[in-house]
Order: sequence, then C-alpha cells, then structure tokens
Amino acid sequence: MNILLTNDDGYFSSGISALKEELSKFHNVYLCAPIREKSASSHSITLFKKMELLEINKNEYAIDGTPADCVKVALLYLFKDINFDILISGINNGPNMGEDIFYSGTVAGAREGLLNNIFSIAASVDKWNKNKSFELPAKFLAELIEKLNKKLLSENILLNINFPDNSKPKGIKITHLGKRVYKDSIIFEKIDGKSYVTIGGDNPGFEYEENSDLSAVYENFVSITPITNDVYDRTIFNHLIYLEQEEWKVLKS
Repeated sequence: MNILLTNDDGYFSSGISALKEELSKFHNVYLCAPIREKSASSHSITLFKKMELLEINKNEYAIDGTPADCVKVALLYLFKDINFDILISGINNGPNMGEDIFYSGTVAGAREGLLNNIFSIAASVDKWNKNKSFELPAKFLAELIEKLNKKLLSENILLNINFPDNSKPKGIKITHLGKRVYKDSIIFEKIDGKSYVTIGGDNPGFEYEENSDLSAVYENFVSITPITNDVYDRTIFNHLIYLEQEEWKVLKS
C-alpha cells in the first residue's frame, strides 16, 4: 500500500519515526510533517505566505506549516502522482479524545486526508511523556491495516485511535466521542509595559460514559472512534424548518 504520514509533533518526533519504521517493512511510506511542533493548531492552513520546505530523506519532507498544510502540499505537489491508500497522522504524544478533536492538529491532519477522499487514521497515546515508547502503537497500527477489509478502506472514513499509556492494553473497543471537562485558565502578565495573556490550566477530566473513547482508555483499552466530515445536525434542522415560513420584515425592506 501507499501510505502518507503526517503529525503535529514535528517530523523529528519519536511517534512518527516509530510508525515509519514499522510500516516501511511492508508498505511504500511517504512523509510530510511540520518542521516544528504544531500541537492544538486544529485545521488551520497557511494562505498566501511562504513556508520553508525541507527534504529530509527520499520521500520525506518537512514544512514550516500546520498538519493540514503538510497534507495539502503532499497531495497537491510533493507526491501528486501517488495514489494513496491510507493517511495516518501521529503517533501523537498525548491524547486526542472527546472535544480534543476540535483543537487537535493530529486529528486535523487526518481530516484533511478525509477531505481528499483518503481513508485516514489519527493515532495518539494517552498522557504526554518525553520518554514514551511508541513501539506497541506502531505495531498495532501495522496489524490493523492488514485486518481492515478492502470495502472499509474504500469508504470515506476517519478512525480516531487512542492508546492507553500502558504497554499491555486489555484489548480494543469501538467507541463514540466522550465528554471532556476542561480546566482552562487565563494568566495575565505585564512585562516591560506590555500586556500578555497565556491560556493554561490543569489537565482536563472527563464524564464517564459507557463505550466512550475517554472511558475506554481510562479502563486500559485501545479506543477506535469512527468520524466523518458530516457535522450537519438533522434533528435541529427539523426544529428550525418552520423559520422558512416566517415573515422577515428586514428582508422585505
């Protein structure tokens, strides 16, 4: 298979290196990742601004941009003649569960693959740790690729996969997105007459729900959550449809 890798921790990170090493044993692996860490960059892209491009090795590049930038440049320029079977973003050092996915550069990299009709995976490991081993998650993803059937690989799907921070997970669970409890705070400082604010806070918690990604990882399972790009709410649509029949004075003036 032809597999494209990206991440938001940077091309130099241990997670993407472990994944590249494992997948290269059986697949054609291509890489385009940020030059520097771009955590929590969400799905932002860089428009009309030059981005530095580095060639690291054969079929491996780094860009001074976001994960979404990296995927765009890979698909539209660097590897435009390659038909990719799978895109994997990660392996991220730290979780991306529940509402994290809206902030996550890791998930956004996979979502950009989804927007380009490529079966995509976002992979993360719970609890940030600079000395973390990514060997087991990398081997799991390699095995998962072999187990996925061809029909599923042809679908426009994103799998958001989170691993517990443990070398021996109990198994896997197919999950839904859970509910984060964020503990954000704002720090205000004045330095040399200038005002600064910093977004910080304690580690977030979560609400326990059966079969949520957060609960599964807490219970030492690998969580696999299917995600699509359809954010349309059919229920609310039906509640709003009456507005079409209302008389709008401002539109008649």
